[in-house]
Amino acid sequence: MSDCIHCDIHDLLEPELTRDGADLGAISAKVTEVLADLVVMADPQDRAALLADVIANLGHIVLEKIDQPQGTGAGEAKPRRH
Repeated sequence: MSDCIHCDIHDLLEPELTRDGADLGAISAKVTEVLADLVVMADPQDRAALLADVIANLGHIVLEKIDQPQGTGAGEAKPRRH
């Protein structure tokens, strides 16, 4: 494990994402389940705000990655590692 949980998560997902026939929907569902577990771990009075933050962050990050791609080809996403 590194000092960057973002990079560690990508390292764990990389084999699944790069295999032939990778089911992005199924992989996304599992990642979503982890986010749901985090929300449920929060105090009940904080869950709605945390869920709203998760959804807002997801939308912001997707738009950011679409609007500012780094790479040689059009539509390529930013690198996953810092």
